[in-house]
Amino acid sequence: MKQAVLFDLDGVLIDSMPYHVRAWQEVFRDYGVEIQPEEIYAREGTRTADLARILIQKHGLSLSEEDIQQLIHRKSQVYNTISRAELMPGAVDLVEELRRRRLRLAIVTSTFRDNLMRILPPDFVRQFDAIVCGGDVTLGKPHPQPYLLAAEKVETEPQACVGVENAPVGIQAVKAAGMRCVALATTQQPEKLKEADFIFDNISHLLEHLNEVLA
Repeated sequence: MKQAVLFDLDGVLIDSMPYHVRAWQEVFRDYGVEIQPEEIYAREGTRTADLARILIQKHGLSLSEEDIQQLIHRKSQVYNTISRAELMPGAVDLVEELRRRRLRLAIVTSTFRDNLMRILPPDFVRQFDAIVCGGDVTLGKPHPQPYLLAAEKVETEPQACVGVENAPVGIQAVKAAGMRCVALATTQQPEKLKEADFIFDNISHLLEHLNEVLA
């Protein structure tokens, strides 16, 4: 049976979460709301539109649908303006090793496709057999739909897939899809990632234990 490794993007392949936090803080500040970083990190992996509505409701804002769409659009604009996200150390080495082993690879992210293509180097993107973004599904993480769609795209059964995540919402999606899960403690403390099958400090640590993960 073919094996596949399915990667989350933010906080896994790229060091982008601090810029997402700053972007959310800036757009909500226009409404007199000060967003705390933990509000974003706790829901990391949630689609932008879903997270916007969660934060709006939590802080008691009354916004029209037009206002909500403007807020979502502005958040994306701010992120693209301020982001200096780069590939995580070890990401290229890990992906190259997985390709050498002839595994199928995919990115499964809530990020907009345009943002992903703007951030990732083209040569890196070409290493992946499929990309599933938030706009490709009707239900985002923690629902398993994104990961099940990725498995379908790489023509691999879910039980032969390993999902690589860094936050509880993503881990829940991987496990609900019937896949094994690797968690990287890049943005969360390990105790918050305990639902995963494996927990590593970072990509380099995962690469050291790759044989164990793929066994």
